[in-house]
Amino acid sequence: MLVKFKRVIVVASNQELTNEHYCQRLWLAARNMPISRRQWLNVLAHTIYNFDGVILSTNGMLWSIPEIDEVMGDDRWLSLYFEEDDGRPRREVRLKERLRMLDLYFRIAKPHMQRRFAK
Repeated sequence: MLVKFKRVIVVASNQELTNEHYCQRLWLAARNMPISRRQWLNVLAHTIYNFDGVILSTNGMLWSIPEIDEVMGDDRWLSLYFEEDDGRPRREVRLKERLRMLDLYFRIAKPHMQRRFAK
């Protein structure tokens, strides 16, 4: 009998999402992806909703995936998020759940990149 194990992903913690260096690396990685701001919401939805694994919250419970459109809002937010001021994000993100969604994309689709956010 062949047993197939599913990938387990733990979403970013509030501590990670309030770390300036972590957020700057997330911003830089997202900003440099060859994805237009109009495509980002579709890419997030496709990646997260079609993930064939388990997504856990930081306390180990199953994470309830929120509506991506509700969390991310208008795609113009991404244009504002990607604005740069001397190599850094121009604006601070108040809704950490937006960062959590972007981070989750990298945890699922680009784990080799996401691992470097905390370094």
